[in-house]
Amino acid sequence: MTALIIIGIILSILAFLWLGYYLWNTALEKYDHNIFGIGVIIRGVASLFCLTFAVMLDTGDGSLFVWLIAAFILWIWTFFVTWTRSSFSIALFSIIYQFFAVLFVLKAIDSVKRRLS
Repeated sequence: MTALIIIGIILSILAFLWLGYYLWNTALEKYDHNIFGIGVIIRGVASLFCLTFAVMLDTGDGSLFVWLIAAFILWIWTFFVTWTRSSFSIALFSIIYQFFAVLFVLKAIDSVKRRLS
């Protein structure tokens, strides 16, 4: 039974990666739009900074909601840009991959900063 669980997890990860590649490839070839473009990364990093500020600067005067709404608006903006340049299904499914791409870019920047210092 454990072997089946491990095989299922591996197959799920492979399917997740394949779907991400398929979305990226379809958007690039059919619509000439890169779903992992620089605009997506900039808006994603800005939204993560908004979430960080929401936690750090929560003074009880409603600033938490302002920062959360700002982060939400940035992700909605990313969704609509992807939707207008490709299709609704690509935009819907790619939002999670775009979030992971932002996390990957931030981790890569952190890794480079650590190596340089």
